[in-house]
Amino acid sequence: MYYQKNEELIDSWNKTLAVVAKLASVPVALVMKIEKNNISVFSKNNGTSDNPYTIGNSECLNGSGLYCEQVIKSQKILNIPNALSDKNWNNNPDLKLNMVSYLGLPIIDETGSPFGTICILDNKEHVFSETTIELLEAIKQSFEVQLKQLHQQHIAEEKQKLEELSILISGLSHEINTPLGIGITATSIIESNIDNIQQKLQSKSLNQNTLTLCLSTIKESVNLLSNSLSHTAEQVEKLQDLLICNDVNNHQLIELSSLVKSTLKKHKDILNIGNVKYKIKHHEHNDTLAFVAPHLLKQVLLILCKNSLEHGLADIPTPSISIEFENHLDLIKLHFRDNGKGIAHSEHIKIFNPFYTTNRVMGSSGMGLSLAKRIITQQLHGEISILDSPSGVHFVITLPKCAYLSSNK
Repeated sequence: MYYQKNEELIDSWNKTLAVVAKLASVPVALVMKIEKNNISVFSKNNGTSDNPYTIGNSECLNGSGLYCEQVIKSQKILNIPNALSDKNWNNNPDLKLNMVSYLGLPIIDETGSPFGTICILDNKEHVFSETTIELLEAIKQSFEVQLKQLHQQHIAEEKQKLEELSILISGLSHEINTPLGIGITATSIIESNIDNIQQKLQSKSLNQNTLTLCLSTIKESVNLLSNSLSHTAEQVEKLQDLLICNDVNNHQLIELSSLVKSTLKKHKDILNIGNVKYKIKHHEHNDTLAFVAPHLLKQVLLILCKNSLEHGLADIPTPSISIEFENHLDLIKLHFRDNGKGIAHSEHIKIFNPFYTTNRVMGSSGMGLSLAKRIITQQLHGEISILDSPSGVHFVITLPKCAYLSSNK
């Protein structure tokens, strides 16, 4: 199941069990998990040489005679101060590891089925206090809550993946089917006009006007077909850009404020549509150095600006875009804001999905923000997110100040 590979959960439980073992004054604290017909060590207290158990070690569950088998079958607490003096337990397998005393509780998973046990063991007689029992019960309940939360998170993630896939398929279908439909229609018109010319030639009734009209129609149809094919190729190329990440080696330490100014100046013809005012907020005494590939960050800036121009700032009386820098020790944040219509909070989780758009009827493909995120996260090794804003939209781009060290270096 999904939590079997959740290293973060195991690490958290290991640390908790280490505290439990210390407070209970025992060498061993474990979480044992049912694995089909076996029971295995899922988590353990680390940092002590007195714990003979290793994560992943397993034993056959049924008929094993283990302490934990009894806990799982009874779904009740098992408290054994000294197995050597208990005729029911003086031959149990854990005695081979010198585990003389045992206190264990059952853990159930998010479905209410047995998950395994949480237990503490000692290599000598140990009468466990009420405080220790209450502590173990509290930890058990905490672990069960975590399992339920992890399950809910897993369901939410799977649901989101399905929604993203649905958006991707729907968007791709629209972007491909529309030009394909146009192409099929144009081809049909071309074929019809060619047939008309051939029939006129065979009947020797083709005149100059008919030929001119047919050729004009064919030419228009060819242009329409060519434009449709070009649009399809462009969308496929954009999708390839999203799926294929090519590392770039021209990262350099640059001043972001200078890059932003030069980008807005260079592309002012397309960015000044609608009399938008651009404000760059930068305190001169603060550097805005970041380690980036300039052409990629310029591409992201253009995407964000165009996104605002096309979606947020239309019909806004005094449209404006502001870019502000926030300096930190190892990173720098670029705040991109506009005073437009904004994006509903419910849409925040979707806007970076490929082909997601609320403006498809106006020709938007929904590829811009997804491409921006891919560039920022995969090639510039940063992050991009959208924040709630009282007006307009507010994106935050986080970039490293020093060279990114990849795992293959």
